[in-house]
Amino acid sequence: MGDGKCTFGTRMPIDIHMLNEIIYREMKHFRNYKIYRPNFGSIPVTGKFYAAHDMVMSESPEETAKVAAYHQNVAQTRAKGPRSKYPAPATENQSYGWFLTPLVPMDRNDPRFYFPQKESIHTKIEVVILMSNPKNRQQH
Repeated sequence: MGDGKCTFGTRMPIDIHMLNEIIYREMKHFRNYKIYRPNFGSIPVTGKFYAAHDMVMSESPEETAKVAAYHQNVAQTRAKGPRSKYPAPATENQSYGWFLTPLVPMDRNDPRFYFPQKESIHTKIEVVILMSNPKNRQQH
């Protein structure tokens, strides 16, 4: 720096070992897959016009069969609920409807477990609303 020359724009010599180490560290976390494995659980927002699998082309019967099988797999996977995916409830909200059988069998004659409310203000209002409809009045 003491000779008065401008060093702006000059490069340091490349250390090939350092460059190889940088490339190795970047590439060790990447994997290239030969087979596309779709995630059936995710729902695409829109199709991509530039994607190869969304292009409209003339298909052979084999390709048509592959697409039909793919659509069937997607439909089957989406039709399944969380019970088929998880052995137990994964979230707290799933636990409310997860167990269908009650812990204690319900006896309707036992007043400790079964105490239905015969009438409430909400049901009285609903009856008034239903009876005010002329179509419903003829049926009752």
